[in-house]
Amino acid sequence: MTARFTKFLANTFKLATSDVANQYALPVKSMTGAFVSSYGAKKSRRLNEKVVESMGVGRDDFVFEIGFGRGDAMGLCFEKVKEGRGMIFGVERSGYMNERAFKRFVLEIAETDKIRIDSAVDLRNLPYPTDLFNHVFHVDLFYFLQQDLLVDINRELLRVLKPGGTLTCGMQFDRLKKLTENRILEETQWDPMRYLWALEAAEFSDVKINYHTDPQMGEYQIISARKSTDPLDGQDPEELMKKLAMDMKKERLAVAMMNDKKEAEDSL
Repeated sequence: MTARFTKFLANTFKLATSDVANQYALPVKSMTGAFVSSYGAKKSRRLNEKVVESMGVGRDDFVFEIGFGRGDAMGLCFEKVKEGRGMIFGVERSGYMNERAFKRFVLEIAETDKIRIDSAVDLRNLPYPTDLFNHVFHVDLFYFLQQDLLVDINRELLRVLKPGGTLTCGMQFDRLKKLTENRILEETQWDPMRYLWALEAAEFSDVKINYHTDPQMGEYQIISARKSTDPLDGQDPEELMKKLAMDMKKERLAVAMMNDKKEAEDSL
């Protein structure tokens, strides 16, 4: 009886832990979702403030947040642009978080049209034109993205950034270690080297991680990168030449095929 009861408790704990982990990754409308999203927002509030502060958002800037959760950082960014020509954009996979954010910013959306909230199931295909944003940022996000998609996702973020625009990612190792100890995350999920590599592979420039200390929350980390103003900046000259040679071959082949088609039509 004792062994069966112990096994029952272990399975119950495992299911509860799994549910909390799922709610961290993708909150749904439920008691657990409400608790986890509220807890996460409280724990990351100061980090959001520091990330927004580090970006130096101007009143005319276009800013884009991925995975905005309850919208704390979007609200901070709105205060930066509300008197200028700037706009705040955000995408979120969670329908529950989308609903919460719409309710939170209903007046700002209706009266100023300076906040736009979108859904994005696939971050490799964002609903925005090229070279739109001055800043792209996310806090506590990349841990929940598929590792094999990180490079493609970052290429899409690079596309929507303006030349010279910045990407910023905020994280806090101490808090992530506690989530790992509680089996909410795996340490490999939030390995910063994994994300730095994905940014470099996506051809971002000036990729780096900086360590900071805040009296309220202790040590935190900010990963930053930039979209080059020079389209050739940071690219391997040999790879560029190979690509150019391949493009020229394709162009010559296309011309030859068109000529052959024209000759065949003329002979008819």
